Amino acid sequence: MGAHAWTSEAPYIPSPPEPTRANGPGTLIPQRERITCLVHLSKAFAHIEGIVTAFAVIQGYAVLNVIPLGWPGRSVTVGCRYCRDGAWWLYDIRTGQSIRPANEARLAAHRITTQIEEAAAA
Repeated sequence: MGAHAWTSEAPYIPSPPEPTRANGPGTLIPQRERITCLVHLSKAFAHIEGIVTAFAVIQGYAVLNVIPLGWPGRSVTVGCRYCRDGAWWLYDIRTGQSIRPANEARLAAHRITTQIEEAAAA
């Protein structure tokens, strides 16, 4: 689970506040920065052959599924969380481990691809 789950391994870290809109419905959970970071990560995978990405929502939070074609069960679900140091970080939803700062999307994509390849070789 990620930082937004209430477990002993993942303390709750709230997202930064977002300005409220005067008109129309607002989301209960701020998503703008999180989605922007995940879109940049998705674009980093666009040039990698054999990997597709898909957005999803888990417990109200946007996530990005990184799915290798031809390797069932090797997908990685990536979330984005706001850390106490004031930066957004990409992390593996299943393990809770940080991957890279969100502004390093290409390096994060490389690390995730390497993780997938290592898991397939094992």
